[in-house]
Amino acid sequence: MPWCAKRHEILNVVGRVCDNLGSQGHPQISTLRSLFAIRGTEPYPPGSRMSRRTCHVNEAVEKLRKQVSTLATFGGRALRSSDVGELLQKATELVSEAIEVDLVKVLEILPDGQNLLVRAGVNWKPGVVGHATIPADEGSPAGHALRTDTPVISDVSTESRFKIPALLLEHGVKSAVNVLIRGDRGPFGVLEVDSRQHRSFGQDDIDFLQNYANLLASAIDRVSKHQELEDSIRRQEVLLHELHHRVNNMLMTISAVARLTRSKSKNIDEFAKALDDRLTALARSHALLSQPGRTTATIKEILLQELSAQGAVEGGNLFQEGPEISVPSRQAQLLSMVFHELATNAVKHGALSTKEGRVEVRWQTQAATRAQHLRILWRERGVAIDQDKLKKGRRGFGSEILERSIPEMLHGSFDRTFHSDGIECILEFCVES
Repeated sequence: MPWCAKRHEILNVVGRVCDNLGSQGHPQISTLRSLFAIRGTEPYPPGSRMSRRTCHVNEAVEKLRKQVSTLATFGGRALRSSDVGELLQKATELVSEAIEVDLVKVLEILPDGQNLLVRAGVNWKPGVVGHATIPADEGSPAGHALRTDTPVISDVSTESRFKIPALLLEHGVKSAVNVLIRGDRGPFGVLEVDSRQHRSFGQDDIDFLQNYANLLASAIDRVSKHQELEDSIRRQEVLLHELHHRVNNMLMTISAVARLTRSKSKNIDEFAKALDDRLTALARSHALLSQPGRTTATIKEILLQELSAQGAVEGGNLFQEGPEISVPSRQAQLLSMVFHELATNAVKHGALSTKEGRVEVRWQTQAATRAQHLRILWRERGVAIDQDKLKKGRRGFGSEILERSIPEMLHGSFDRTFHSDGIECILEFCVES
């Protein structure tokens, strides 16, 4: 029975009760009668044209009240939620209840721009939500709404503008409406309502769904920006930690360099010159690692930076070969010092001190238990080595950092062999993760 007819019947019953009470002398009955407008004062009897119109108006008011309540409920949730997936799922549930259609879904534009993913939905078969896709071109209802930026109402049995997706046919959809979910950075996707019964969606339905989609777009933008802010904060924390770590490593390295340089220097001038050269090498590696987004450096970058500073030219007196391997900042700074000492020695006494000299550097890796094991071969050619002078010569800081600091600070090994035409050095250590 329609609600208006029920109302009329109830009022008649109340009227009869009032008559009985009035005959017993209750003075408030006249007031009660006027409030209920009954027993002869009901202007629209059941079934009349005006009664039906009143019924429709009441139903429209109830529908509007329900939709406004849904918008308010979702708006409150949108302000609290920090999970886009959860927000979308709740949005489809509320729309389904408000518009009294069981199939509702949110379609998200995939990065390729060619398809829409069923990101959230209610009452779809298992495996649809999160997996099924629909073409994003104008060959589908959702794609048409996306491309035209206008709501699209479809009657499956008579639709001729585009092909109805198989997903809708499999679920027995007969009527559908699609509205665009706009966003600050472009459309997010489409909100789609699918009815299993033939339904004429009116302008009030379209207005409600578009308002809902606009509210949903704002909520998505808010959550996305909140997530970006949190990610930015985490990146800043990582960068601060890395900066603190690098500064500590740099200070420890400078301290070790200064201490060993002082112990091997004859006078203050020699100490100042040697320390300045070595700190300059550290500064070069620091500049390399200080580039935006850099936390590692490759073997090739470190090698060419140090050798080019000493006048070596690739393809001329320098040959290098090896896979692209990156090492973290601490090891990169230490490796820079190693190459600096080897290059400095080559300029003073080795292959880079003569026109015929040549430096060859090769490196390779092999899998270790927990890290990547790196082996670097430094070979100088084209310079005569006087074995007698080597036995009588004083060992300087170059020897100290290569033979003592490498095993201690890189947890590796360093071996050096003097051939008749030049020196050969092998450096081995495990690359830190």
